[in-house]
Amino acid sequence: MDKKILLIAVFVFGFNTNNFCQNGKLYKGKESLKTTNSSSSNKGTTKISRSRRHYNNEEIRSPFASIIWGIFAYTVYGVAVESPWEKDSKMHDAEIAHYPFEKTTHGNFIYTDSINYNLARFDITNSFVIENSNLYGNNLGVNFRFLRRFAIDVDYLYLKENVNSINDSFYLYAALLKYYRIRTQKFDAWFGLGAMHVANDVHKTGFGLGFGAEWFIAKPISLEFTHKWTNINSQEVHKTKVYLKYYLKNYHISSGYEHFKIGVSKINAFSIGVGASF
Repeated sequence: MDKKILLIAVFVFGFNTNNFCQNGKLYKGKESLKTTNSSSSNKGTTKISRSRRHYNNEEIRSPFASIIWGIFAYTVYGVAVESPWEKDSKMHDAEIAHYPFEKTTHGNFIYTDSINYNLARFDITNSFVIENSNLYGNNLGVNFRFLRRFAIDVDYLYLKENVNSINDSFYLYAALLKYYRIRTQKFDAWFGLGAMHVANDVHKTGFGLGFGAEWFIAKPISLEFTHKWTNINSQEVHKTKVYLKYYLKNYHISSGYEHFKIGVSKINAFSIGVGASF
């Protein structure tokens, strides 16, 4: 009788351990985002404090310091915003097109002196993503373009995973203010700053960075790339998309690859979606 009880106990313990070890990517990723690496953050704080004290104790006596700083600031502005020779280029006055490939020669931006352009535009996209039959989700995004060069980009990612008949989920919200640094009729590129929030039982918000580009290969096809990143409790969260888009007037269909990094977990998914510009 004792042997039977012992065997049952070993079986139950082994079954529970196996279930624990087979927790899915979403569970492992969210758990890693909850853990704060205090030692590394303390070391970083100590290094910053030391560098600040060192800087404060030093006196800059060079008469050329302000000149060097001015040159540096001017260079950064030229690289990030606009260089002097770009002010006379067509890109300087590029306007927002009603929708990509309205004319064969242009994509998101149009070179025109007429009134045939948009003062603002909404781009709405929705895509279904799937890694396997147990891990899939949805990605909804809204991009509001205004003042020729700027946009507010808001998107919502939902992932669902089934492991051992137990469902788990992951929610990621992102909001970025984007600046379109390159605005040609065949190619545009942007970078953005903002915030990204992991919901569920993590409930943490981090500073968000992003960049992306779209190349209008030939009507009606374009290739788009976007990447967004944040840091939660010293763990990285990434969202990367690479996909082809096929335009039908102000609508489009897309298909491609999406990669997500949630702390220690990495997800590689196939994506198919639709979108519209208004």
